[in-house]
Amino acid sequence: MAVKYRLVLRKDMSKDAPEDGKLVYAVSSSTGMCDTNQMCEIIADRSAATAGDVKLVLDGIMHVLQQKLPEGQTVQLGELGYIQAVLGSKGAATEKDFTANMIKSRRILFRPGKLLKQMADNFKTERYTSGATPSTPPAGGGGEDDRPVIE
Repeated sequence: MAVKYRLVLRKDMSKDAPEDGKLVYAVSSSTGMCDTNQMCEIIADRSAATAGDVKLVLDGIMHVLQQKLPEGQTVQLGELGYIQAVLGSKGAATEKDFTANMIKSRRILFRPGKLLKQMADNFKTERYTSGATPSTPPAGGGGEDDRPVIE
């Protein structure tokens, strides 16, 4: 199985691009969703744990994340990688000029481990075609339609 992609027409963001320049880019297309229950069943089928045991461990990981991330700690998830809280802010000329109100983004960052990085490097790709030409992204920068719908 290969990672599917489709082509979209987007603004050319390269250094010396013309103001109205556009280029065709590849964006990945999801072929479906593996939900938590399905993942627990798959893991249970290849281990001595039940699906309920696996779900219990996942819930435990969430509990640890809720406890440790607000404390500023990075949480290692074995060979999966690391999860940490990160901040983004506006800049100030001096430390004295900086206020906490200048912090604009708070988010959770996942950094994959070596095995996942290697896996991504080796993904096979396959173009998803619907017979259409590259599409123009929706207003607001595009990319929103590439994310799976979560119900």
